[in-house]
Amino acid sequence: MIMRSKIIISVALLCMFLLTGSASAAVDFPADEAGISAYVKAKDVIDLNAAKPAFATIERETSDYIIGTVALSLHSEEQYPHVYVSTDGWIVAYYPNDRPASWLFPWYSYSGGSISTTTLADAVDIVVNQVGGNSEGLKYYDFKFQDATKMMLIVESTTSYNFFKTTVPSSFSLYEVGWSHYYPDTRYGGSATLDGTTFSSGLSILRYGNFGTSSEFAKGIEHTIEVSAGRGTGRVGLVLVYA
Repeated sequence: MIMRSKIIISVALLCMFLLTGSASAAVDFPADEAGISAYVKAKDVIDLNAAKPAFATIERETSDYIIGTVALSLHSEEQYPHVYVSTDGWIVAYYPNDRPASWLFPWYSYSGGSISTTTLADAVDIVVNQVGGNSEGLKYYDFKFQDATKMMLIVESTTSYNFFKTTVPSSFSLYEVGWSHYYPDTRYGGSATLDGTTFSSGLSILRYGNFGTSSEFAKGIEHTIEVSAGRGTGRVGLVLVYA
């Protein structure tokens, strides 16, 4: 991967075989509904009643697992990750597969520099702390693109104007290029562009989307992302899911 940018996180997307068909699989994880996910085996056994206070809503509940949403400070209900907790110790935070992977950017807690967390990791940590588990060894996986093996997060910030360039090698299999644009100011506009074409602009912005991997963000071509801010700080982020 060739770029002028800030590479914030580059991680392997590890197959969650324990949740997708092995003899010791957690029960009824909704793999057909999930997209980008973060998961951990938090402890050997989880008492579901102990986990319940961590949830903002509970959507499904059985004797073996709970699925619901977990609230994140300053985020709207729409931004709350879905979380699966099983009695055999698994905690999985995920966004539905109709959402771009870029929903994981932690804009409200991010203040610049290296990103040390994501919204999914934050949701996992809330539940882990509630049940007295351990989130060491947290991993990511994208159920929407099960052949993908890597994920890269790139962020650029500015109080006026900034940009980065990136080229995805033609030899890569590129599954998704998700984007997010964050600009909280309510008086002076901000914008974000790809190769000179504006894809987000306005006031008080928090938007998510995807670039076409065979058109807008084709492989083997240098692409330029620009971000501008009329006042305050604007941020733009990309999530590349690839192999």
